[in-house]
Amino acid sequence: MAEEYPQYYTYERRPVAFVKAPDGGLFVWALSPRTGEFQLDKSYLDKIWFGTTADIDTLSRDEFIQRVEEYRGRYLRGEGPAYALYETINGLLDAARAEPRPLTPEEKALVHTLRLRVHDLFEAELRAQGRQGTPEDA
Repeated sequence: MAEEYPQYYTYERRPVAFVKAPDGGLFVWALSPRTGEFQLDKSYLDKIWFGTTADIDTLSRDEFIQRVEEYRGRYLRGEGPAYALYETINGLLDAARAEPRPLTPEEKALVHTLRLRVHDLFEAELRAQGRQGTPEDA
């Protein structure tokens, strides 16, 4: 049976996507903690497919988007509406950790919704700059 793409993973918490290239090859995209855009990086192909002792998760697209925004929110700093949403999300998470307690169901739902909203904002900003956002089918 042939592999189906795209495939979404986290490798040591870094979001990585495998997407079929138009020529039948494979694009391997990894999220940059410096810029928040996806960059081609085939080194993850062997790491994910052929096993390591690393922490690797296979994700649905929806789970992947949540992890992308969790990662961006952890590593990126800047100005503008997307960064304000990252600060809001981090504030909710930090408050729960400080108490210490798990997020309430309402807080979990709010974080999920805010991550979807910030994903749209950040992706639109990347596209406007001609940069690579979250990979989809080629």
